[in-house]
Amino acid sequence: MKDYYIYYNNNFVRQSNATLPVLSASTQFGLNVFEGIRIYKEDFYYIFRLEDHLKRLDNSLHQIGFDTKVISTKEFLEILKELIILNNINTDFSIRFTYLINEIDSWSSKKRPVFFIAPLIRERNSADTYKTIVLTQTRRISSFAMDTKVKCGANYINGRYALLEAKSKGAELPILKNKDGFISESSGACVFIVKKGVVITPSLDCDILESITRDTVIKILLENNYKIEERLISEEEFKESDEIFLCGSAAEITPINLLDKADFKIGDLTKFIFHEYQQAIIAKSYISYSWTTKLDVKN
Repeated sequence: MKDYYIYYNNNFVRQSNATLPVLSASTQFGLNVFEGIRIYKEDFYYIFRLEDHLKRLDNSLHQIGFDTKVISTKEFLEILKELIILNNINTDFSIRFTYLINEIDSWSSKKRPVFFIAPLIRERNSADTYKTIVLTQTRRISSFAMDTKVKCGANYINGRYALLEAKSKGAELPILKNKDGFISESSGACVFIVKKGVVITPSLDCDILESITRDTVIKILLENNYKIEERLISEEEFKESDEIFLCGSAAEITPINLLDKADFKIGDLTKFIFHEYQQAIIAKSYISYSWTTKLDVKN
């Protein structure tokens, strides 16, 4: 992996020089909150749903008990522009924006967090690429135990357990059910199914993250007069669906095939939403939503 410049604790430093004490609250207990933000390179750099990501990060900071507020949009853009120049980035990439405790302390730490903003080169998904999934015995964490609306590093270990189980069964990704046995989400991505032309996704009370990409997909479908339902989805209904796809900042739109389903082909609605999403992220469509922040950088 290239040793990119990142912005860490108010300085531009190489990744390899960004150090963290092994006994910090973040390294020991995953005490951090973060966002993954996608930037797409066309004639300009297009940052997708920046304000929404910053708003959610600010909420995560509050919910996890960090005594700080997220930086302003203006400051973020200034840092991002400098990172693009320092790293000579001329392609699509994503940003990992994380607040953490970089001092020796425990999970109960009340210390003020610092943050880093780090670029990660990430290509767009292909419309012809799909992933295999399997329903796991590993259940999604309950929002009564750990707030699933918070993008906290520790929460994602739940997805790791499910992913390990899925891979042990020969699948690429897991689908987790919630404590009541209804479909929740994948590891780091929300799920949609299509059944007889109706698009269905687990409702927010199914212990899912309030996904920004999920919200994007719903709005695109409604704009195109598709019928969409947010509700409980049983395991039986999930297995009988005509199409399945995942969505997320990293996943974008990912077509899904159940591991034991033969003669698979990517469905028409999945292809449609994939195409429309790709248009939205670079402001070719759905401009009225103001989803993209355009950044002009002269390298």
